Amino acid sequence: MEDFERYGDYNEVDEVPRSHGPASWMMRILVGLVILLVVGVLGFRLVLFEYYPKNIKNLYFNDTLTAYYEKTGGAIGAKTQDIRFPYDDSEAGHFFSDHLVVIDGADQLQLSLRLNVATIDVVEEKYGLDGLSREDLGYFSYRLVDNEGRVLGTGGAVAAERVAMYRYVKLVFDGVDAFDRADGAVKSKWIRLEIFVKGADSEEPFAMLPIYENNETYNVFTDYKLSRKEHP
Repeated sequence: MEDFERYGDYNEVDEVPRSHGPASWMMRILVGLVILLVVGVLGFRLVLFEYYPKNIKNLYFNDTLTAYYEKTGGAIGAKTQDIRFPYDDSEAGHFFSDHLVVIDGADQLQLSLRLNVATIDVVEEKYGLDGLSREDLGYFSYRLVDNEGRVLGTGGAVAAERVAMYRYVKLVFDGVDAFDRADGAVKSKWIRLEIFVKGADSEEPFAMLPIYENNETYNVFTDYKLSRKEHP
């Protein structure tokens, strides 16, 4: 009988005293603040990753588009397309593109471009340059090339913005004779944006992004509806 009593004693679980002192509460509060900070930073980065300033994503009315807007009474027939591969490199991701708009009747293409400021460090290292501005990105130049190797249109950056670690550029190209015509002929099956660095000892672009497709694989376009503020 005594053996059973001693066995029962072994099954008793000793209660570990819990500390409820000031140090314990301070540690809990500190851990909670750190968790909130991490979640907040991650959430901010995710939101910012999809963000474009209004003047970068909205239509830009240069002389060409303004004249066409007045000619058509505002019915400019703008189209947009989701860019399936909006980056120049799936791993490095120096440049990202979005908000593609084509105005066939005006032979115009507009695009929003985003880059991380760290990309400028990569440019300097690659081309042996130094002191490139983190604000004025005028040392970048842009051109459009289609599947036939034709250089399309003229133009480039018309606006730039800065938000946190990102830099944003609005691109407008005129004279882009690449879109569908009334006879249904497709001028270009795809278009890519090539980005060059002025002063670099290289004829090759620093980055290339596929921005437009109109072929058997992908040819989905939707009407672009102008907001109340999008007018000359």
